[in-house]
Amino acid sequence: MNNKILVVDDDPAARRILTLLLQTTGEVLEAATGDEALRIIAAQRPRLMLLDMVMPGMSGLEVLKAAQTSVGTMAILVLTGQNDIELAKRALALGAAEYITKPFDLPLLKEKAARCLAAAPKDKGEDGGPPWRTVDGALPQG
Repeated sequence: MNNKILVVDDDPAARRILTLLLQTTGEVLEAATGDEALRIIAAQRPRLMLLDMVMPGMSGLEVLKAAQTSVGTMAILVLTGQNDIELAKRALALGAAEYITKPFDLPLLKEKAARCLAAAPKDKGEDGGPPWRTVDGALPQG
């Protein structure tokens, strides 16, 4: 099963802490920028993303907007130092499952991440088979 977790934060110390925290939950991938996160999402198809909202260049909201096609197969936990109700509403409206303000309780964050990962829909091609069928429901012959 794909238990890839993407940690997106411009702060290397925050990425390292989250990676250490989540390494027993799944395979942790790291991105320091929004552009890097989108490349990893396209190539690795993580099931969970922990996303910082305030980063240089592409913001967390911009990453959420750009990742809209992945929201159905990827749970997103927003982690931010911004205690802003409007920002929270926008992030949740764009598909974030949780909006967690820093500093956060690490054991609680790990529990939420595990719950989100378990609840995230499986990728259609995750079992190794094709993610599609013919109109009559049969697998194509090949």
